[in-house]
Amino acid sequence: MKKNLYFIDQGLPNSFSGGTALLSINLIKELRKNYNIIVINTLKNFYNTKIIPKAEKELRNHKIKFVGIEKESKNIHLKNITIFNFFKPCYFNHERISEIKLFINKLKIKKDDIILCLGSNNIAACENLDAIKIALLEDIQDQVQLYRTYLSINKYNFLKKTIKLLMLKVYFSKYHNWLKKITNNYDLIYTYSPFDYSKIKNKINLSILPCPLDLKNFKKKKKKIFNISMFSSSITQDFNGVRLLHQKLLPNLKKNGLINLVKLNLVMNIPKKIPIDISKILSDKDIHVVEFNKKILDDTDLLFYPTKYPVGVRSKILHAFSRSWFVATSTTIKKCIPELEDDVNCLMSNNLDILIDKIMYLIKNRKQKNYLLKNGEKVLNNYLPYKSAQKIFNDLEKII
Repeated sequence: MKKNLYFIDQGLPNSFSGGTALLSINLIKELRKNYNIIVINTLKNFYNTKIIPKAEKELRNHKIKFVGIEKESKNIHLKNITIFNFFKPCYFNHERISEIKLFINKLKIKKDDIILCLGSNNIAACENLDAIKIALLEDIQDQVQLYRTYLSINKYNFLKKTIKLLMLKVYFSKYHNWLKKITNNYDLIYTYSPFDYSKIKNKINLSILPCPLDLKNFKKKKKKIFNISMFSSSITQDFNGVRLLHQKLLPNLKKNGLINLVKLNLVMNIPKKIPIDISKILSDKDIHVVEFNKKILDDTDLLFYPTKYPVGVRSKILHAFSRSWFVATSTTIKKCIPELEDDVNCLMSNNLDILIDKIMYLIKNRKQKNYLLKNGEKVLNNYLPYKSAQKIFNDLEKII
């Protein structure tokens, strides 16, 4: 008889919203070969209302059970770091963790059941649960905050951002100790990210779980327009990348007489409050804000990801390989995906002018660069979902 495996996540796994949700659905479809999977959604409003019914339908189609918190507090996010809370670091949301604990306790999870928790709130909420426990860490937040602040520095905000960087370093000085504390009672601890692993391996006994992304055969339709897309769940996560697209890539397309052959897409949610310069970029007739859907996935030819942001696994690049897209990114991203090689499976450079020159050449000589697509697909051989599941199966056999 199969054991129960409770997959505890923020939001519902699905194949159409990208990011962690895509990795999760790929993983649990493999895990269900050995276990009865029950998905627990601890953050009902993680996705917009359109996505939730589609995700529920997909899970039903795969005969995967799911339950979720019906009511949750409105205050789901931590407060921004200010001088007023700087001296009392808090790396988690007490109210959220209490809600998750209450909900999990109602499920009557047994001692020989397995729980797989994604994200620090879920990990902290389940740390004392009497079961076989697996922790899958999210992007380590100290590095997220530090890199985003560092990449946002310019000549106008240099002093302000430098002070914030120093504050962040002090504020997060005990963050890795906190991660160690909440994972101390877990039997297995994983991260998808080689970069994150390198930052916390001396504190926490963890290993790298291969990022589960499947290779599917997509036939590209011949079309005149070459679609260059940027993907993020929210534009707030990549202001710097959007600025680079507008200030560097767009002018070069115009200079090379390619603007009528190329479409620039921002596939991301746009909140109401955004910087004025970002708002002006979105009003540019040559910039297209597009909803994440099947059409844009089919239309995209190149993923533009110039940001030097190594935190996490950068699953959007692996997703691009799975969709047979070209990839243009910074050399720094090799810290996340070691298999990346310039002019072998992608276009890479930390010098944006060089990277854009490579893109211009690609657009003009696309057929000559089709080997990049084939080699990109080969990278995915290291990230197939069954390999991720097999590592979990093997690791569990050693402790059960």
